[in-house]
Formats: sequence, structure tokens, C-alpha cells
Amino acid sequence: MIKAVISAYVLTASCFILPAASAAQESTSHPKTNESSSSKKGSKLDWSNLSPLQQTVLATLESDWSTFSQNSKVKWLKVADRYPTMSSADQERLQRRMSDWSKLPQKDRRLARDNYLSSLQFPPEQKTAAWQAYQQLSEEEKQKLAQQELAKKKTGAVSSPAIQPRPPLNNTSAPPPNSTIK
Repeated sequence: MIKAVISAYVLTASCFILPAASAAQESTSHPKTNESSSSKKGSKLDWSNLSPLQQTVLATLESDWSTFSQNSKVKWLKVADRYPTMSSADQERLQRRMSDWSKLPQKDRRLARDNYLSSLQFPPEQKTAAWQAYQQLSEEEKQKLAQQELAKKKTGAVSSPAIQPRPPLNNTSAPPPNSTIK
């Protein structure tokens, strides 16, 4: 569990949540003044209007690009613009993480976001201590923990708090349409 939370935290924080939060913060600190500027920005943010460099850097996100919010697109364009100044190791890590994220099904992305958000309740010192304790486990103990996590996930229960149980659509306890209530 600790490893899953930490790995989800690292993946999500480094690629998506933290930059998205800063982009959202920037957008609230600089409100748009007129409608026409936002429509110009919207067309400028279309995939076909990105520069060749931006398209190359963000190629793994192309299939999802149209579903991103304007703030997310701006954030990713900033990442693409910073890309040439990154070290080759950072470039490789960014590409690998974008690729891994784009391959995740929506359910797993939601779970990673949820894990990240739940990890925020712990202070950094506690997360560091938990990670160090995990690193000191033997390989056998790490495998055992991993198997326990897999067993929890295979129970079929949905672990995302975003999904709420709903009553069935076909309620068999409801009276037939032609019956009268006495």
C-alpha cells in the first residue's frame, strides 16, 4: 500500500497535479478581460495550431488533447516549451511518464489521482519515513505487500470515492403502471 501510494504520488505530482494546480492558480490570478481573447486562445490551443516542437514533445497526449481543459493545455504547452532546456534524463523521464499515463485506463487514472490526493493528508516527513521503512524491507517482504495489495484490488469493490452507489433503474418493488394504490 505504501509503495502504491508513493508511486502514484510521484507519478501524478510530477506530471499532472502540481503543474495543473499552478496553471489553475495563474488563471485565477489573471482573469480574462474579454470573451474574444479566450476564443482566440482556444483556437491557438487546438492541436493543429501547436508548433512542430510542441506536437513532437506532446505526441503521446495527442489522442487526449481535445478532452483537456484550457488550463491543462496551457500547462502542457509550458512543459513543451521548457523541454529543450531539460537534461536528457529529465526529457526521457517526462516522455516515459507521459506515455505511461496515456496508456492508463480512466479508472486507473482516477485511482492515481485519488491516491495522490489522499497522500496529501500526510506530512512529508511521515511519507519519507514510510518510504525509507519500505526500502529496508527484504524483497520477499516487498513481494508479500504487493500480493496483499493485489488481493485487495481483486475483491471487485470500487475504491474510488467519486463513484456513488445508485438505486437500480428497474425497481421491481414498484407497483405495475396500471395498478391502483389502496
